[in-house]
Amino acid sequence: MKPEMPFEQLPVLEIDGQQLAQSYAICRYLARQFGYAGKTPFEEAVVDSIADQIKDYMIEIRPFIKVVWGFEEGDLVSPEKNS
Repeated sequence: MKPEMPFEQLPVLEIDGQQLAQSYAICRYLARQFGYAGKTPFEEAVVDSIADQIKDYMIEIRPFIKVVWGFEEGDLVSPEKNS
């Protein structure tokens, strides 16, 4: 990764010479830019809560996905053993 990138990792979105890092921050920025983040502060919070739930889910299934995609060996029948 390039040292000039925020956190020296991807993804990075560059807007008018400014860099925004982290996938969920980028998604939330784009949702606000294109009108998908909700029309009221409460709707925005609901959208954020859904995004946070998806992030939590992805963290939970990451060990299983690594096995499915062949990055690691593990148990496909009992994925809880892959933690």
